[in-house]
Amino acid sequence: MKRSIYIGDADEQALLNWLCENISPLVMTTKAEFAYFEMYHGDDDKWVMNTTDVSDVSSSKWDTISEVTFRTKEDLMYCHLVWGGSIQ
Repeated sequence: MKRSIYIGDADEQALLNWLCENISPLVMTTKAEFAYFEMYHGDDDKWVMNTTDVSDVSSSKWDTISEVTFRTKEDLMYCHLVWGGSIQ
């Protein structure tokens, strides 16, 4: 079962820092060929964060949507309580 949440209008670095401090430390980043953003992986893939650019001409401060996939339902719910977003 995939446990994902989509979080929009959030500072990507702040979200990454929160994941590292509260779920598990960052162990590596990957970047697919031709991809614009990197994918971040927590220790033992307890979480994986991928972002996508949603910029337009009337953009807001942060122009990304972050998808975070969690290994456990509890971590997913904790993230949702802190950051909001849409659970998939």
